Amino acid sequence: MEVLMLLGQFIIIMNRLWNVLCWNVRGINAVEKWPLIRNKIDESNCDIFCFQETKKEHFEPAFIINFAPRKFDKFGFAPSVGASRGIIVGWNGNLFDGSIIEVHPFAISLCFSSRVDLHFWKLVIVYGPCSDPARSLFVSWMRNLDIQEGENWILLGYFNFYRSLDDRNKSGGNFQDTQIFNEVIDHLGLVELPLKGRGFTWSNMQADPLLEQLDWFFTSVNWTADFPNTLVTPLARPTSDHVPCKISIGT
Repeated sequence: MEVLMLLGQFIIIMNRLWNVLCWNVRGINAVEKWPLIRNKIDESNCDIFCFQETKKEHFEPAFIINFAPRKFDKFGFAPSVGASRGIIVGWNGNLFDGSIIEVHPFAISLCFSSRVDLHFWKLVIVYGPCSDPARSLFVSWMRNLDIQEGENWILLGYFNFYRSLDDRNKSGGNFQDTQIFNEVIDHLGLVELPLKGRGFTWSNMQADPLLEQLDWFFTSVNWTADFPNTLVTPLARPTSDHVPCKISIGT
């Protein structure tokens, strides 16, 4: 029986599952949003949350506990620019050692290592600008990411691009934008994680809505070998015009 119990524990460790919650929250200062955000954190059972468009210049632990459980004791953020942009990522320090690589107005890059099995990987949370010159700077920055062969990277968030004109429910898309975005993806050798069961992640919230997929999830090639059971699942949208998504990372 002891041998079986030890074997069972070993199997559990080797098949470790982490959850990441990714969501463009469209502002995090409003008190009425805090319970909605907390509910999504609880629903996703996430170990890491990544929120874009926080519209907040600075974060402190005393503010984060308004919308996140106390287990999220580590965090990093990119400040908002005026009343727009802003990113925050929070994680459970009992599960991960995390360090920030770089912070931009449009992205945060971090290194994570699991305290359970020492898996090492890089996470990039993106908030893509909608207009130049910031949009061109974002594209140039992303294209120059140094993703080495054999490294595990996951890139996620609001890229503010679509890959195909079919990523809209209406005509009038910008074909040149799709070419720019796909060229960067091909240049980096990224693998798209498909969104299960939903075609679009953003709505303009009109009676006859425009729907687009503007939130994306990509990994490096090596990721598919080390974390083959990685899935992206949309959650119900309680607020914001973006759909929250849960990324389940399975070893």
